Amino acid sequence: MLRALVCVWILAGLALAAAAEPRYAVLIGNEDYPATVGRLTLPHEDVENMRQGLLQAGFPAEHIRIVKDATDRDIKIAIAGLASDLRAAGPDSVGFFYYSGHGGSAESGGMRTNYLIPAKTEITGAEQLPIFGVAVNSVIDGLAASDAKAIFIVSDACRNTLPFTSSKGGAADKGMVRVPRKRGLYIAFATADGATTPDDGLFSKALSKRLPQKGLSADRAFTLAMREVASARPGNSMPFTADGLTEDICFSGCEAPAALARSEGTDYVNAVNKNTVDAYIDFIQMYPNSALLGNAQEAIVKLFYQESPSAAKYMSDDDTLVGPVALLESMHHAAEMAELRSEMDSAVGLYELSCQSGFGKSCTKLAPLMQQGYLDSEFADAEGNVDPNEREVGAILVYQAGCYMDDPAACGWLQANSLPLTPDDPDILSELAALKAPK
Repeated sequence: MLRALVCVWILAGLALAAAAEPRYAVLIGNEDYPATVGRLTLPHEDVENMRQGLLQAGFPAEHIRIVKDATDRDIKIAIAGLASDLRAAGPDSVGFFYYSGHGGSAESGGMRTNYLIPAKTEITGAEQLPIFGVAVNSVIDGLAASDAKAIFIVSDACRNTLPFTSSKGGAADKGMVRVPRKRGLYIAFATADGATTPDDGLFSKALSKRLPQKGLSADRAFTLAMREVASARPGNSMPFTADGLTEDICFSGCEAPAALARSEGTDYVNAVNKNTVDAYIDFIQMYPNSALLGNAQEAIVKLFYQESPSAAKYMSDDDTLVGPVALLESMHHAAEMAELRSEMDSAVGLYELSCQSGFGKSCTKLAPLMQQGYLDSEFADAEGNVDPNEREVGAILVYQAGCYMDDPAACGWLQANSLPLTPDDPDILSELAALKAPK
């Protein structure tokens, strides 16, 4: 069962040492919008947060360009300038493009396309996005043409204050849709697929804090930032990425921090030498805040994927996990990474496994995916039809399971929607009690 769940799960290899590559960045923050779009208050602060984070991560100040309240022309000039700088710097260069402001998606040519909304632009309907918006695909293609070693494209858009929708798209016009991976590019969106975000500055704060951390690869820094964002916004599923990097990029060096305790490093090496689930769990329990935590968690998942004898002891007869919290957290981490990589079948399966094994946070992440239809096969009738009411009832039960297992985000979602914190059915309560029991 577990092999099928994680067959598309790709574990990160050893990080390559950071090179002294040329680095260039463009940071755009748009606040000045007409009433038809809605003014924002924090994008200028967002770009300052990101500037500070990139400076600490080793980007030269003269290579960071900030553009506030950028028009269509301003955005395109900034993108062209970044592409030119990267091409001139050579194939070892690294680029970073960040946008904070309004954005959305609209149907064009039978497909939904993502757009950034320039400042000062009068847009009264989603059907105008292809005309007045800047297509995210044009940003991607323009920067990809520079042939840089790695380019990061970050969209902190999809504000939930956007007042318009189209007759076709409804609320979905406010959210971004997934994009395919492109070699050499790491594309990140601050929200889940089709979701919106408040104008709260949370994403820029989390990401700017993580990027300068020593010993973290960039994709790991994004993962930690996105987990922080998802946890702080009850009911939201994981923000998503399209990771096309061909090697690990570490802005502040891939080596573990010098401050890492010698005993901690020795204990991790011992765990690697033993290469058992028990050894990695022992390390995680001894050093829960270790910079090597992600490595240990990924090693555990790899052992399950390989059907290691050391993993088999943690599988019960009903195909759930029986073990300490460190084990369930490792599976939850694997699910989040799969979701970030848009490997949704694997993410849903791992969240479901961890939730059914008694880990409340996984239930909270599983519920919105259920609402989005990712588990429809479990609700379909013989003809393959799904009753939306059954889907919603199922999602509520999963939120209640998360709340019962002490995840505050699940309880917060239920309270915000005026729903009971626990199921009424005594049989379901009995099952939850058994899941929550110490193992």
